[in-house]
Amino acid sequence: MSGRVLVVTYYFPPLGGVGVQRTLKYITYLPRWGWQPAVVTPRNPAYTVRDPSLLDLLPADLEVHRTGSFEPGRLPIAVGRRLHRRSAGTSDGAADLAGKPSSGWHRKLGWVLGGLWNRTWNVLLFPDAQIGWVRFGARAGSKVFQHQAFDVVYSTSAPVSAHLIADRIKRSTGRPWVADFRDPWIGNPFVAPLRGPKGWMQRRMERSIVSRADRVVLAMDGLRDMFVNRYPEMADKFVYIPNGYDRNDLAGLTPVKGEPGRFTVLFAGSLYRPGELEALLGGVERLVERRPDLRRRLRVQFVGRASAGNRHLADVYTAPGRMGDVVSFEGFVPRVQALARMAGADALLQLMTDDPGTSMFVGGKLIEYMAFDRPILAVMPPGEGRRLVDGLPGGRTADVEPGSVASALEDLLDHPPAQGPTDPTGRYDRVNLAGELAALLDQVAAEWKTKKGYASGAAQPAPSR
Repeated sequence: MSGRVLVVTYYFPPLGGVGVQRTLKYITYLPRWGWQPAVVTPRNPAYTVRDPSLLDLLPADLEVHRTGSFEPGRLPIAVGRRLHRRSAGTSDGAADLAGKPSSGWHRKLGWVLGGLWNRTWNVLLFPDAQIGWVRFGARAGSKVFQHQAFDVVYSTSAPVSAHLIADRIKRSTGRPWVADFRDPWIGNPFVAPLRGPKGWMQRRMERSIVSRADRVVLAMDGLRDMFVNRYPEMADKFVYIPNGYDRNDLAGLTPVKGEPGRFTVLFAGSLYRPGELEALLGGVERLVERRPDLRRRLRVQFVGRASAGNRHLADVYTAPGRMGDVVSFEGFVPRVQALARMAGADALLQLMTDDPGTSMFVGGKLIEYMAFDRPILAVMPPGEGRRLVDGLPGGRTADVEPGSVASALEDLLDHPPAQGPTDPTGRYDRVNLAGELAALLDQVAAEWKTKKGYASGAAQPAPSR
């Protein structure tokens, strides 16, 4: 069958980062499988990572409805940009917070003000800082339906407020709803758990979302298991559709090679937690101290955003006389540049902290690496992601500690694997994954029609006005 799906998403071009890709690729390839998407997204979201080049990837006929939103997080972003421009000596707004940070008191003041502001609103707002988008998004979705009816509503989190919008749209239109969780909301090891009344409200809200949605899509197999264990009476609602890669992104791409005579290991993505980076850098340092010959053969490059703690580690390890001739850090670059760097690297690097609960995480960046058919070095704890890498022809894994990292890097340099197809069956190809989602939408829409008594091929109900 064919149909029309309304996609409710917060992270959407011109926003950048790996979190945009899952939804962007769905809306790109769903039409191949008979589903035409329309998108509801905020006009001016409070998020600093922007990549306008992604706008060029949107289908020309895509219907995008950009709505208002009330987001207190915009204020610290605006203040931070002003301080950044002052520190950089610019006034045209060209300075990008996602790139190299400003220095001195401007940066410190921006961190302090932004942190205080965000902590204040995190106490006041629930379920997240995007709750002020719900009214605008729900109203926009209802107007879309009045103009041209859709068959299914699809929402993706984070933020969870996107699901609240989809729930309201379902109530106003009566159409079925598919809720996608890219990460866990309850039990996310990277987010401090909510306590007291907020924790109770969170549990009730997640149960309400799962109960109200017609299907719940999970981006990790371990996350699906978590939901099945938490809501066994609704186990048949939960569907696992992983993240993926898109080889079409590589069409016409000119790889950016590393330094001649050096084996380049590249990390392309955001660095959030210092622990995993410290284990990696400690392992590199241990290796070149034990094998001085590798100092001239190895180059480890980082491209992307880095938290304050990681920037400090970068400064420490790349100080004169230490690791600056082996390790380099760059800021955020547009996606096409990052892809060119990945295509030219000798190996690609994934990092994951070894904390309780992290074993279920794979990482969207890790699966995206598979498009390049390059060796992948994954420094991560045992779990779903590590099992994936261990099964790849060019996969190498290491524990999150310097000794294991040094051994894995040494083996990679001394015995580089032969290149070959990383995913010969296309299991993680974005086109095929869009097909999986389309099949799910087919099923949900057919069930709704049966429930409402509409025979196959019968006239569709007119949207209410």
